[in-house]
Amino acid sequence: MKRRERFDFEGIHADASTWKADATLIAAVLVAGGPTTAAGRAIAEGKAVTITDDMTAGFGSAGARLLGKVEHYHSDDVMTVQDVGYTAFDGVSGNLPTAGDIVVVNGSGAVMASSGATGKSVVVNVATDETTGPVMVFIG
Repeated sequence: MKRRERFDFEGIHADASTWKADATLIAAVLVAGGPTTAAGRAIAEGKAVTITDDMTAGFGSAGARLLGKVEHYHSDDVMTVQDVGYTAFDGVSGNLPTAGDIVVVNGSGAVMASSGATGKSVVVNVATDETTGPVMVFIG
């Protein structure tokens, strides 16, 4: 029997949907160079977002429920957001969650432990070799 060297949950059961970027996120992408530049897309891609309005997502406010992770920011300010499955996020330095915690957005594209909110986004693992994680989350 072959021995497993490491566990890697990234991408298991992943599913995504399309969302409009909110005005705040659109403005941040424009300041960084716009959605057609790598620097502009980097503002959103890989970041934690929440629902901010009908069919619209953005960084939101600290403590808002996690919708998912921006996989791709398109040139028309529409995003592909992974909203189901396992994926890694940056955490908040000095305030990383622990396995089993429910996480919420921090309002800047990272995740943090919830202080009372309920949800389906559960921490599976937190890497301890970096100050911000990564934090592996199951988005249910």
